[in-house]
Amino acid sequence: MVRWRERMETEEAKEIYKGRAATSECVNAHARHHSLTQACVRGKKNVLSMLLLVAITHNLLRWIAFTA
Repeated sequence: MVRWRERMETEEAKEIYKGRAATSECVNAHARHHSLTQACVRGKKNVLSMLLLVAITHNLLRWIAFTA
């Protein structure tokens, strides 16, 4: 934990972390907004399939937003 905090103190790490809010955190927020708070399936394969569908849906929605 100490090494992570030291690494996060660098300017390069701060710039990278700023970009996270616009990328991965946005995806998680959209998934939660559409009631994806729990996996409604069982098993690794099924959960992976569900998450891949969420990712595809997110990408399609972003593509539509950028082309509109």
